[in-house]
Amino acid sequence: MIKSIEDGRKEDGNRSIADKIIKRLHDLEMTVQSNFGRWAWELLQNAKDSVANTDRKVSVQITFDNTKIEFRHNGNHFTEKDIRGLINQISSKEVEEGEVSTRTGKFGTGFLTTHLLSKEVTIKGIVETKTGQFFKFNFPLDRDGKTTTVLIPKIENAWLQFHISTENSEIDSYDHTFFNTSFSYKLPTAEQKEIAKTGVDEFIKLIPFVLTFISQIDNVEIIDNTRSTINKFKVRPKTSDGFQVIEKIENGNSTVISLLHATNETVTIAAMVKKVGDKYEVLSLNKIPKLFCDFPLIGTENFYFPIVVNSFHFNPQTERDGIWLMGDSNAEVLENKDLLKQAFELYKTLLTNCAKPTFRQLYNLSVSQLPLTDDRYFEKSWYITNIQTPLRTFLLSQPIVEHEDGKNGKLEDSWFPLKSYSKDFREKIWKFNFDLFPGAVCRKEDLHPWIEVIWEDINRLTVNELMQDIAKKNTIGQLSEDLGLSEVDTFNWYNDLGTFLISDEQNLSLFGKHAIIPNENGKFLIKEEIYINKIKDSDLIEVLQLLGEDWNDILIHHSVGFGKYHVKEKKDIAIKISEKLRKVDNTDHDIVKAISILSEWFDNHLEEGRELFAETFSRRAELFMNTIEDKESLYKVMKSATNLSQVAAAMEDNPMLFENIERANNIFSLMKEYNLQTVEQLRAVLEGQAVNTQKSLLPITEEILVAMGITNVEEWEDAMRDTDLKALFDHRSVPTKDMYVLAHAHIDKARARVIEHLKTLSDDYDLDDLDIHTAPTILAGVRKHGRPIKIVFRPAYSQEVIVYYGAEKDTLDYTDTELWVDDGIEIWQVSLGYILKKNNIKKFKI
Repeated sequence: MIKSIEDGRKEDGNRSIADKIIKRLHDLEMTVQSNFGRWAWELLQNAKDSVANTDRKVSVQITFDNTKIEFRHNGNHFTEKDIRGLINQISSKEVEEGEVSTRTGKFGTGFLTTHLLSKEVTIKGIVETKTGQFFKFNFPLDRDGKTTTVLIPKIENAWLQFHISTENSEIDSYDHTFFNTSFSYKLPTAEQKEIAKTGVDEFIKLIPFVLTFISQIDNVEIIDNTRSTINKFKVRPKTSDGFQVIEKIENGNSTVISLLHATNETVTIAAMVKKVGDKYEVLSLNKIPKLFCDFPLIGTENFYFPIVVNSFHFNPQTERDGIWLMGDSNAEVLENKDLLKQAFELYKTLLTNCAKPTFRQLYNLSVSQLPLTDDRYFEKSWYITNIQTPLRTFLLSQPIVEHEDGKNGKLEDSWFPLKSYSKDFREKIWKFNFDLFPGAVCRKEDLHPWIEVIWEDINRLTVNELMQDIAKKNTIGQLSEDLGLSEVDTFNWYNDLGTFLISDEQNLSLFGKHAIIPNENGKFLIKEEIYINKIKDSDLIEVLQLLGEDWNDILIHHSVGFGKYHVKEKKDIAIKISEKLRKVDNTDHDIVKAISILSEWFDNHLEEGRELFAETFSRRAELFMNTIEDKESLYKVMKSATNLSQVAAAMEDNPMLFENIERANNIFSLMKEYNLQTVEQLRAVLEGQAVNTQKSLLPITEEILVAMGITNVEEWEDAMRDTDLKALFDHRSVPTKDMYVLAHAHIDKARARVIEHLKTLSDDYDLDDLDIHTAPTILAGVRKHGRPIKIVFRPAYSQEVIVYYGAEKDTLDYTDTELWVDDGIEIWQVSLGYILKKNNIKKFKI
């Protein structure tokens, strides 16, 4: 052997080792944030692998203080190959062709991740030589160096220190229960301490899953002197209901960690649950790696499988932060895909068993979004076809949504607010839908978590959907019935809803699309069809209703307390009533009642009536008279001087009213004969007392109004402008509404009787072009023997005619004018001679 060549070979080997270590550590330092906790799993993996292919179980202890962290275990001793692998960074876990191994580790570089804690580690243990001898060892392994020149001597020193430590350290045997193997890392910097702390916290969080998946680990103890805590985890026997139970003892206090799990020996799935009362709450897997290859593949927290999956047979990526899932020809990729499909089948069975009220928070087992992983190693189309689509189809059919009553509903029958809504908005829209459909929404407590896991095909609660549901009720009454509330409480609920809806301006346009605003009759209308009631007068609304148009159909319900709407005022309803009254059927009971109510309203609102109704107000008496069929009976009632409104009320109370009135007429005739105005005056006469019946001034009576042809206030006021005429009447006497109504009735009656009489004289009078609108007491358009004439007519039931109308006087000034009267018995023409003789006129001015 040429020594120089052999020395060169050794130097080449050391350089190769140093180069690999330098490159690997450089890569790890570039990804240190994602590898903070990996050191603990690499060390635990070594401990587990030390008892592989044996029936032993290993116990582990981690001690952490401010200066160092030490990892110890009682697994099997090292082999010569293990020592070479540690120092020369050559995998000690490679197997010969055809050999089957239960060791998890597959990369000799994995141990280098522990150097993120510290570049210098002290390793203690026992090594067995090929000859079967056992030696204790204790040596430092220093990887602090950026160049081969620096690192090669440290590799050589590790070998030197190893050999020195084995001198005089041979032992015959050792106690397998002792922690004979340890790795101790110095922590001089704050960053190193933080890496150690992160690893310890992650270890405590995930060790229950590892203990569930790996039967070779008996217990794990973490002594954290920086926080004065001691946590110990130990596997308990499986429970009768299938849970894997891990006992956690923290500072002497024991608690139980339960895990749902299922396995087919090749694949195991698990999820953590917490028992609360008589139920189990499924805990979130949000920050848990979803893939384990016995140990967590840190970096698969966003793989988004609905449950944690473990398989020793997974083929991890080099950094153990995922698995290969790209391609359809590589054996390792195909194996990984098949393992995921097996996991999905196990999951379906497990979820089916959990889909009952015993389990809560099943949304934590319903995650189905695509994994967030490196697209270079992930075949999205395969995952969608083989995992995501069948997973979502399965989830939809499962009764996994808990309702407020504790019962479960299927996901496909459940409704959830949009994820884009704020949390406050989601809760409010949930509340309204819960009140309407309690069996269609999840528990309020579960609302936000469910929204995070559902996808676009799930039924979504939107403002539009909510308003559609309200509109389908059609009436506030139906809404009240469905809510199971009183009308008052229903409107409180409804106003809360309306206030909520209008809080977002984007919703305002929907009020024109969905009929959800109740009118006074309780029917829902769209916004454009409804008005605020500024009329504030139930009588006018009733009048229009009786005329065939119910404005309660368009006026917003008085209990609605939100929104801005168009307005209806008194002037609007006055216009509509006036339109309706231009052409009415005076025989219709509702119309008669409407005119009666309106007439009374006019009496109580004279100025307002004159302003709002104008034309209708001026012809109010005519309207009222036209509703009366039996004007003769009305005449008798009117002559009784009884107030019509009192008569109307009395008629309802006393069906014998007209018979009683007939009896009273004799009394009234007697009073008229003696020119008595009151019953008291009549009583005084009957008692023989003197009664002052002064006749110097005339009281206003209906007979005088008839004689003058006056039918309304305006005509009376016009007549009183004649001072001579005014002087005839007692100023204390004022015409009443009833007098006007009676006068109007008499004039209408006289007009009709005169016209009918003239028709009997058809040989003399032609009425084809008759015009009755020139003036109340004038008939125009009449032809006599072919010549046009005009006729002034008057009722003369009191045997008097008073001519004061300018139109009448002007008409009578023409020679082709005739004066006709109806005295209640016959119709006859009054000649000039009759007037002179009857009134004893002997002279008159020319």
